[in-house]
Amino acid sequence: MNPRKIAFRVDASLKIGTGHVMRCLTLAEALRDRGCESTFICREHPGNLIDLISERGFTALGLPAVDVAQDLGLELNLPPHAAWLGADWRTDATQTRKAIGDVTADWLVIDHYAIDERWERKLRPACRRLMVIDDLADRNHDCDLLLDQNLVEGWQDRYRGNVPENCALLLGPEYALLQPLYSELHDRVPPREGPIHRILVYFGGADTDNLTGMVISAFGTLKTEDVSMDVVINSASPHAESLWKLATRDGRIRLHERLPSLAHLMAKADFAVGAGGATSWERCCLGLPSIVITLAENQRPIAAELHKQRFIQWLGHKNEVDEHGMAEALKSLMKNGLESGWSERCGHAVDGKGTSRVGSLLVVGDKNSLRARPATMDDEINVLRWSNFLSTCSHTSIQNIHHSIEITNNFRKHLRDIDTYHVFIVETSSKIPVSLIYFSRQETSWSIRILHAPHLGSFIRDEMILEEALRVLRENATGVLIFSDTQNSSMSPVSVANRQGQYTNAANQKRLEIAVCTDRGSWINASVPTLIGGWLAEGHSVSWSHDASTLPGGDLCFYLSYGRIVDAKTRSRYSNNIVVHASDLPKGRGWSPASWLIMEGAERIPVTLLEAVDAVDAGPIYLQKWIPLHGTELIDDWRELIADATIELVRSFVSRHPEILHEAREQTGKSSSYPRRRATDSELDPAKTLAEQFNHLRIVDNEDYPAFFRHKGQEFILKICRRPSSRGKDS
Repeated sequence: MNPRKIAFRVDASLKIGTGHVMRCLTLAEALRDRGCESTFICREHPGNLIDLISERGFTALGLPAVDVAQDLGLELNLPPHAAWLGADWRTDATQTRKAIGDVTADWLVIDHYAIDERWERKLRPACRRLMVIDDLADRNHDCDLLLDQNLVEGWQDRYRGNVPENCALLLGPEYALLQPLYSELHDRVPPREGPIHRILVYFGGADTDNLTGMVISAFGTLKTEDVSMDVVINSASPHAESLWKLATRDGRIRLHERLPSLAHLMAKADFAVGAGGATSWERCCLGLPSIVITLAENQRPIAAELHKQRFIQWLGHKNEVDEHGMAEALKSLMKNGLESGWSERCGHAVDGKGTSRVGSLLVVGDKNSLRARPATMDDEINVLRWSNFLSTCSHTSIQNIHHSIEITNNFRKHLRDIDTYHVFIVETSSKIPVSLIYFSRQETSWSIRILHAPHLGSFIRDEMILEEALRVLRENATGVLIFSDTQNSSMSPVSVANRQGQYTNAANQKRLEIAVCTDRGSWINASVPTLIGGWLAEGHSVSWSHDASTLPGGDLCFYLSYGRIVDAKTRSRYSNNIVVHASDLPKGRGWSPASWLIMEGAERIPVTLLEAVDAVDAGPIYLQKWIPLHGTELIDDWRELIADATIELVRSFVSRHPEILHEAREQTGKSSSYPRRRATDSELDPAKTLAEQFNHLRIVDNEDYPAFFRHKGQEFILKICRRPSSRGKDS
């Protein structure tokens, strides 16, 4: 699988943007851990961080800075921070498009106050999806996902009307982009209380107003020998030299430059003094109380809300605070110590897992990016919140109260009635709940209802939700699963609700009754929900069983990795009975053909779709696909390739039915058969090299039938897996 391509458009300079680049780097590193490749596109402002981005191991492409003051003056309705772009928006968009190149980015991530919907629309052809990181809510965006990690008054509604209806919104400190170290330290660092002995000072990468110097001077007026101060500065700051001189005069002060993270100093500190912005969430995560001086207008509403909720002490804006006021604030804190509970309040506000949450959403669609689990009472709050959100447009407040009670009662009823209902939560790998799905057993079939997290818009497709839940349902429910499609209302036996209502049948497509039969515990079971979800979306009725004798009958039955002989009477229930076999029939009939072919050194494997008849693997062939091998695929790798080919062939057969029945061809040529593999077939010869027996190792199952060898009267087991960093082009 090719890695996802991520492009970031973000700037930094001597005056602004350091925090923007740092939070984008944090997200890029989390995505790199998930197999993504990120490229940064930055304008070459004085004080840019292009070299730092490269040092972190990412490609950084520079855009030349130009003087656009005259052009900006002619443009109407520009964002308030348009001048920060360093070019007019059309030029910037064109240059960014060129920098991205011919390869379409899976995600384009924009963290820039000067960019709005006009720029974003122009870049749509360069990316599959577009994400905006914002703090201001002062302009319109054309994006698929918007992240605002801030806590301000009315934060839940501040982007209403500013983004498309189907835009997913990640709002609040729950999604703060912090380095992983903060999450690790969050549960480790105890709350602060009592006297203050160590203070941390940091005003960001720019601090053009030299508030750092003002705080140092204020601290210098306080003769407290048992209190020390850690001061973090930017070595490129125009005030760096004077700050060093101030610090060297006071033995209580330690100056730090070019730190990869503030986490270690924050963990040691009892208190902090600094600016608003992203650092606020780092301090809160580690339970570090702080005095805040806001540096920019956009920091004011955030600081006001944090002050209101008693997470910080907001001293005022930069032009409202002087050395005397700072000295008095520090003196009061040192005299009285920390307010009881202040540190704990901060720690409860931010858990540090925001980066992981956002990263897991950006890779939804990759293998193992979603998982389903049985719902519990802990999920009730989300169910109520999602349901109330969907009802607010049509209900009065009194009706909403009754609606909430009804939702709560129904949810609890469904959890209790384990014979009738299976209720699952589908969540990301970082445990962000994205959907609730109900399976309810009717007389002869199951009905399906899906409730989505409304803030995620149409970000995650219904088919993906259904697929994950079906996997868990099949593991937990006994007997045949029947999903009978009708054209009735949303309460019909198969009502797979999307955000606009119900799935509808594909235009002009005949509704089929389809069955899938697999062995319990088979490796193919993980792929079957992909088929079922698609068929239900198209309006077909679907059954799935591990026992062919329990199937209800209908149009088509697919036997996928099913190890039992199906007699003619059972097959007669369906118009067509289809088998998938991994050999070039009539050669290789029988058991585990792919394993035997790999043992023989085959460089490609055929996957053949044929009609089941009385003789084993002898029916007419409808479709065939050849899979090339590189010679390093282990059992999970080549099984995944076969599963993908199987899904492709089966889907093709259904979409081309019934015309494809006329394309059947009889098997010709000399036939051969493979025997059933036994546990003893995994035995290795210790006298031979690993290279000589590598194909043998490629087909062993580490759990069910691992490789083994005999030596000096004893048996030894060998397990084989690929080192993750060594995955090659076959991955």
